[in-house]
Amino acid sequence: MQLLPNQLVELHVESGGGTEVYRTRVEDAYDDLLIVGVPIRQGTFVPLRLGTRLNVQFKMKSHLQEGRFTNGAIIEKRFRTNLPVLQLRLLGTWEKTQERNFLRVPVSFDVLFVTLEDGVESPPQSALMLDLSGGGFLVRSSHPFELGDEMRISFTLRENQITAEAILVRLVPTDSGVDYGFAFLDLPEQIRQVIIKFVFQRQLILADLARNNPG
Repeated sequence: MQLLPNQLVELHVESGGGTEVYRTRVEDAYDDLLIVGVPIRQGTFVPLRLGTRLNVQFKMKSHLQEGRFTNGAIIEKRFRTNLPVLQLRLLGTWEKTQERNFLRVPVSFDVLFVTLEDGVESPPQSALMLDLSGGGFLVRSSHPFELGDEMRISFTLRENQITAEAILVRLVPTDSGVDYGFAFLDLPEQIRQVIIKFVFQRQLILADLARNNPG
């Protein structure tokens, strides 16, 4: 299997706090070498060290093959062209992996977000979050989002302030318009675990309410 330029990939890097996931783009690929852009987080290039071992993952959707694929790699070189890039050497073969399915629960609270376009942020805007999972969320907003739009969202889960970037992956038609389904981008694992814990606890509360108020 050969990746092509502009293919979006994720770099999964183990750290002391868990697995960090960075989203980037393939610049070139040949044999067992992969050239990718240095990932950016909150406007800053992520300082990945030479010799770091990681997993490369990407999604494929075609009539020939569909699913998520992963391969081990090591960072061999760093180049500075118009944008800095990394040379990765693949360590094995591409293997199809199981998609992660996150429990999703209904919520209803206000959030703040800014849209992200070519590194430029919009003024902060408010939206209503309708559901939440460790993989993403659904919001209702007057902003006219389009598929592929990116945002940075901020909200509070109990005592935890969450700030994360996300991309619009689905439109959900409603009687009054459209709601927007976002997937988290480059979400640190420790933040994902905070969200998952909240979702699990809320699911227990909702289950208790359903048992105590049948019908």
